[in-house]
Amino acid sequence: MTTNPSTNAANSTGNSTLDTWFGGAPVNVQAQAGIQLRAFFLNLATYLVQHRLRVDAVPANPIQWIRRIFSIRDDELKTKCGLDGYLFIRFLRAILIIFLPLMVILVAVLLPINYNKGKGNRFHTTTSGDRVRWNVAGLDTLSLQNVDPARTNRYWAHLVGAIMVICWTLYRIYHEKLHFIDARQRFLTSPEHRLKASARTILVTNIPSEYRSKEALEALYDVFVDNDDRSKLTVWVNRDYKSLRTLVARRRSLRHNLEKEELRLLRLCNKEFCKSGEASEGSQKEHKNLGHSFVPDEKNGIESDQAYQILARLFEQDCTEETQQWHSYLKPSATSQIRLIRGKSQEWMPASFFKFWESGEKRRAPRIAWLRIEIARLNLRIEELLSSLDNDELFRKQNSAFIQFDRQMKAHMACSLVSHSKAGRMSPRFLEVAPHEVIWSNMDVTSLGRFIRSCVAIILLVAMLLLWAIPTTILGSLSQLDSLMAKLDLRLDISVVKIVPQIVDNPVSVPTLLATNIPTSANYFFNYLIVQSLGFSSSILSQYLRILYITTIWPWFTQTPREEAWLQTTIPHQMWGNVYPLFTNFAVIGFIFSVVSPLILVFISITFSLFWIAYRHNYYYVQRNKIDTHGLLFNNALSQLFAGIYVMEIALIGLFLLVQDPQENLACKAQAIVMIIVLILTAVFHFVMEQHLRPLYEFLPVTVEDSAVDAERQLFITHDEADTPLDAGNSNVNDTKVSDMGPTDTLDGSSIDRPQTKSNSMTAWNARKALLRLGKVTAARITDIQLHLPDAASRREVGDQLSAAIAGYPDELTDLTLDERAAQLKAAFQDPVTRESAPVIWIPQDPAGISEDVIKQAAKYGRFLEYSNSGAYLTAKNKCQITQPAPDTRPDWLLDWVL
Repeated sequence: MTTNPSTNAANSTGNSTLDTWFGGAPVNVQAQAGIQLRAFFLNLATYLVQHRLRVDAVPANPIQWIRRIFSIRDDELKTKCGLDGYLFIRFLRAILIIFLPLMVILVAVLLPINYNKGKGNRFHTTTSGDRVRWNVAGLDTLSLQNVDPARTNRYWAHLVGAIMVICWTLYRIYHEKLHFIDARQRFLTSPEHRLKASARTILVTNIPSEYRSKEALEALYDVFVDNDDRSKLTVWVNRDYKSLRTLVARRRSLRHNLEKEELRLLRLCNKEFCKSGEASEGSQKEHKNLGHSFVPDEKNGIESDQAYQILARLFEQDCTEETQQWHSYLKPSATSQIRLIRGKSQEWMPASFFKFWESGEKRRAPRIAWLRIEIARLNLRIEELLSSLDNDELFRKQNSAFIQFDRQMKAHMACSLVSHSKAGRMSPRFLEVAPHEVIWSNMDVTSLGRFIRSCVAIILLVAMLLLWAIPTTILGSLSQLDSLMAKLDLRLDISVVKIVPQIVDNPVSVPTLLATNIPTSANYFFNYLIVQSLGFSSSILSQYLRILYITTIWPWFTQTPREEAWLQTTIPHQMWGNVYPLFTNFAVIGFIFSVVSPLILVFISITFSLFWIAYRHNYYYVQRNKIDTHGLLFNNALSQLFAGIYVMEIALIGLFLLVQDPQENLACKAQAIVMIIVLILTAVFHFVMEQHLRPLYEFLPVTVEDSAVDAERQLFITHDEADTPLDAGNSNVNDTKVSDMGPTDTLDGSSIDRPQTKSNSMTAWNARKALLRLGKVTAARITDIQLHLPDAASRREVGDQLSAAIAGYPDELTDLTLDERAAQLKAAFQDPVTRESAPVIWIPQDPAGISEDVIKQAAKYGRFLEYSNSGAYLTAKNKCQITQPAPDTRPDWLLDWVL
C-alpha cells in the first residue's frame, strides 16, 4: 500500500492551517469581548481592593490598551503583583529574548539548507539496487530529516546552529540569574520589606524536646543579638491546637448556616411585605444601622455551668417565641425545622437518619433556634479553652517554632548556621515565611513524615506522567498516521510503554531513540503550540469563565451579606504550580526542536509573545499574588531550561551518528564528537555556575546591610518621630493602651480573667487586645454610611460606599503608629486560631424592619451571640447590597498581605 506524497503534504500543512483557524478564530472574539467586559466590570470593581493595589480602569480602546500594556513600569509590577509576578513576566520576556534572534538566524539559514535539493518525494537507489521514494512531504521538508544523504556536509550548518543556540541560551540564563539575584536582594532589603515580620523571622523544625520552650530557644539564639539581650527575641513555640481548631471550624460552618437561614426568612418576609403594599414610597419604616447586639447583663462573670443552663433556657424561649415580628407576614411552618435528640451530655444534637438505633428523647425545633444555641455554646467552650493555651495536656508542644529577631541580617545568620550538634535536628530552617502562608496543622511534621510525603508525591507524579503518556502517544501517532499506514504498521513506535523498557535494557540507546522519534513528532508540537498560544492566551485575556460565574451563576445561589462581601473584595490569586511548569515545558520543546525543525522557533516566539501580553495584563489588572517566594520559582525555572538543552544535545548526537552517505557509511562522526564535547562543556558550565551563584540565591550578603539600614532610617525616621496616629482627630481612642483596658476585658466586650503566665495564653491575650484597639481606631476612620440605600441606588453608589469603608482599614505597616506596629509584629506568628474573635451574625436591613426585631430578640444571648445589620441592605427585589465588610472582620485583615 502506498500513499501520495502530495496528499501527505496537503494533510500536514492543512492540519496546521486548520489548527491556526480554530485556534485563532476565538482569539479576536474573546479578546475584544474580554476587553469591553473587563473595562465595564473593572471600572466598577477596581476600587474595591486596598488602596496600594488599585489601578486605573482598563482602556476600552484596543490601541490605548496595548499601549498601556507596553508602558507598565517594572516597579509598578513589583508593587501590584509582588516579586514573583514581576519575575514571571520577566521569565516570559527572557524566553522571547532567547528565541527571537535564534528564529531570525536559524530560520533564514537552516530552512533553505533543509529544503533545497532535499529528499522530498524523489526516488533514490539503495545499495541493493532498488528504487525507493523518500516520501518526505509537507512541513517535514523544512526539517533536518529532509537533508539528502549525498549532501551530508550540510550537517555542519546544523552543528554550528546548535552551538549558537547553546551558547546564546547559556549566556542569557546566566544573565537572568544575575538579574534575579540583584532584584531579589534589592527587594528583600527595601525598607518596606525589612519592616515585615517575615523578613526577621525564621521557622525552625525538628526541634528536640529539650528545646521546646521559649526560655530554651532564647538561650540558644541570644548569641545573634547584641549583648545577648533576649528582649530582642520573640519566640513562638507551636502547639497542637487541633481541638480548638475543630471547634472554631464548626463555629464558622454554623455561622454560615445561621446567616443563610436568617436571610431566607428575611426574603420571605420582604416578599410578603412588598405584596401587601406597605412598601409604597414614603411608607417604608425608618431603619437603624444596629451594631453588635451585646448588652451588659447578669450573664457577665458567671460560672460556666450556670452559663450553659441559661443558654438552655434561652433555647426553649426561642422555640416557643411567637412575638417575633416575622409572624406578622409568615406562618410558623415557614421556618425550617430540625430533628433533635438529647445526647449523654443532656444537650440537644441533630438526629441522624442513618443512626436509627439511637435512643433518647427526641423532638423537632426551629433550625434557627438550634443554630443560635449551638454557636453560643461553642463561643463559651472556645472562651474556656483560650484561657488554657499553655496546658500541655490539652495542647501539646510541637517540634517547630518561629523565632523573630530585631534585625533582618541576624535572621539570615541564624538560618544559615547549623543550630544543633546532631544531624537532622533543628533542620530544615526556613526564611521569609509569611504568616498567611503557614499551614498551621502541618507544624508538627517530622523528618520521616516529610520523607513519606515526598515519596508519595513522587509516586503520584510518575503515575500521572505514565497516564498522560497514553493520550499523548495517541495524538502523536495520529499526527504521523499517514506514514504509519503507508508501512501497514500501526504500532505506536513513540509509545512510552515501548521506549522505557528499551532504555532500561540498553541505556546507551537513548541518543538513537531520541534521534529516531523527535523528528517525526515535530508536526504534533506545531499544532500543540498553535492551539495553546491562540486559545489559552485569549481565555486569559477575556476571563470569560470568571465573568460568567459572577454575572450568571452566582446570582442563582443564596447570597448572604458575607458571601457578597467576599465576592466584592476578593480578587483571584495566581497558583504558581499552574504556570511555571507549562511555560518551562514550552521553552524546552523549543530548544529540543530548534535545530531539528527550525520552523518551531516561529511558533514558540508567537506563543511567548501572546502570553507575555496576556499575563502582563492579568497581573496588572486582574490578579494579585498572595503567596510570594520572592523569585525562587523564577530561578528554578531558569535551571530547568537546561533539560531542553541537554535533550537537544543528546538527540543531535544520535542524529549525527545515524546519518549515512549513499554507501551507507557513517558521514557525521566528526559532528557527533564535537556535540559530545559541547555536551560535556554544557554540564561543566551548569555545575560551575550553580556552585558560584547558589550562596546568593537565598541568603543576603553582609555587604548590603549598611545601605539597607540607611535607606530604612531615611524612609521611616520622620514618620516614627512624629508617631502620627491613624486618625489625629480621635486622640481619645489612640490614647487607649492595652494596659488601660482593664484586666478582665475581652475582644468581644465581655470579661474573663487575664492570663498570668508569660507564654502562649498571654501572647494570644495581648494579640486580641491589640486587635480591639486597632478595631476602635479603624471604626473611627470608616466613612459614615447611609442608613438605607434606595432601591434605585446604582451599583456605582453602592461601590463608592464599600470603597470608602475598605479605605478605612490599614493596608500597610507604615499606616500604624509605633505601638500599633509593634503589637502587630509581636502577634504575627501567634496561631490565628488563638486570637480569632467571636463571630457576629451579619444580616441585612430590610424594608419591613424584620432585621431590627431579630437583633432585639437575639440580644438576650448577650456576649454569647451577637447580631449586626450594619452595612447590609435587602432591596425590594430581595437582592443583598453591602457597603462595608462584615462587622466581625479583623481590623488588620489587609495587613496579612504585608506581614
